[in-house]
Amino acid sequence: YMGIIPGNKVKVISENKVSMDRIKWLNDHVMFNGGTLDFNAPYIKMPTKEDPTGHPIFKQDPIYIKIADMITQAKESIFIDIFLFGGTLGATLSEYLIDQTLKKRKTNPNFKVLLLHDYATNYNMKDEMMPIFRYIKNRIDTEEVVGKSVFLLQANIDRHPPGITFGITDLIPRNDATIGALQDRNTYYESKIDHSKVIVIDANTDSPQAYFGSKNWTDHSGGYYYDDAIWVNGPAAALVQASYLDDIDAALTTDPKELKYAFFFQKEGFDNKKYLPQRNEILNWFKIKKKEYPMIGSESLRIAEADVDGTVKNVRNILVDMIKNAEKNIYMEQLFLYDSYIVSALIKRKIQKPELSIKILMDHNGNFGLNGLPNTLFMREMINAGIEIKARKTVGVKAIFPNGHEQEYHQENHRKISSVDGKVLLGGSSNINPDTLQGSFREFGAQIYSKKEISFFEKRFIKAWSNPEETMILDIENFQAIVGGKKLSKDTSRIINGIGSTIYKAKDKLERRY
Repeated sequence: YMGIIPGNKVKVISENKVSMDRIKWLNDHVMFNGGTLDFNAPYIKMPTKEDPTGHPIFKQDPIYIKIADMITQAKESIFIDIFLFGGTLGATLSEYLIDQTLKKRKTNPNFKVLLLHDYATNYNMKDEMMPIFRYIKNRIDTEEVVGKSVFLLQANIDRHPPGITFGITDLIPRNDATIGALQDRNTYYESKIDHSKVIVIDANTDSPQAYFGSKNWTDHSGGYYYDDAIWVNGPAAALVQASYLDDIDAALTTDPKELKYAFFFQKEGFDNKKYLPQRNEILNWFKIKKKEYPMIGSESLRIAEADVDGTVKNVRNILVDMIKNAEKNIYMEQLFLYDSYIVSALIKRKIQKPELSIKILMDHNGNFGLNGLPNTLFMREMINAGIEIKARKTVGVKAIFPNGHEQEYHQENHRKISSVDGKVLLGGSSNINPDTLQGSFREFGAQIYSKKEISFFEKRFIKAWSNPEETMILDIENFQAIVGGKKLSKDTSRIINGIGSTIYKAKDKLERRY
């Protein structure tokens, strides 16, 4: 009843290459802005034991190696809900996924794959992602066996509570004209996102596996970001898939308004209407039918998520509980950290236990071009309370593409992982900001208790923290925000942080949602 699921093997995976050579290779192999998507290219191929040539990242990064291994090992089913999926990584994975499906169908005619994806928000990566989904859709439409085996569904994000504050989106009427215009944008106007990064294999067998974490599957969001993942083998993996049954039910909605307004790229057939005649068949196949599972390992975990309609959103409560029970140390590595509840919990615990070591590696938010905002909003308060904050040294590079287009890309410390006292760790896709924690984003993660895996994370964390070549102190006293390309004064920047933090603290009471 506490949500604790025993009998699993678990592993934390938190390494990947972030070198300039990696960034340059990916920029040199783009498939947009004059580049081409060529599935005959030698690097658009999954390396295997039999043929180790192919995409270099699938030979180097443990997270991607694990994803490929899970696809290879699957015997009955594969479920994937992935937020960003594109570039050479997406091409290699999608081709391998479908080719492996055809291979597995020869021994198991009932083998199936279900892909769920949110097309409404692409963070300016539409040109990197849509060719991959068009490739998958084309193989479904033109190859009979693929069409019987692979389902490509668009996530229904319409049921999420909006992330935009104070009901501003209510001012925009929902009609054909406005929705049509808004669907051409790169980010859904209500800030509702299926932000999941999940893969589950063989959920209805005795040995299900699941992977989830912060890693997206695109060249420019995943290829060279700092990320983490949790892999689980055992009963909890089946419950990962069970958690997404409502998502599949929502994707296969028959509600006329949702069918009209909730799905993007309808003219290209990326809505789910073609699957509606199979609605009951798909749901019945996807649901967990087993009544019990064998113990695979000795580890337990607790699911931490925000579900398809924002009814379940337990990440904030789980993290606050971890913080308030901390005795020795709290280590956090986070892309965002400006949720007022989490900030308040950290400050309060530090006041209660001054000897408590709280160390946070927080991203500098270089991709926003605001010189640290929004992560600077509560930074002064935390530092004044004795909380130590640093950032990883990330780099930004200008890419010049084949057609002459120039674009700036910046690394991110994209991790969303926290540990306490070497005893408990929380990881997944959830950012520590209000949008995520109030249920506007569909998220998935877990709390684990493996001392071995938590020790692995904490030792790597302290090693990076202590290395001035990897991390740096964030200087809030001399912070100068950049707005509209102009650097503001220290005083003005301090006022922006003060006003912003006050609004975030007050907004939940004003909106009456928590």
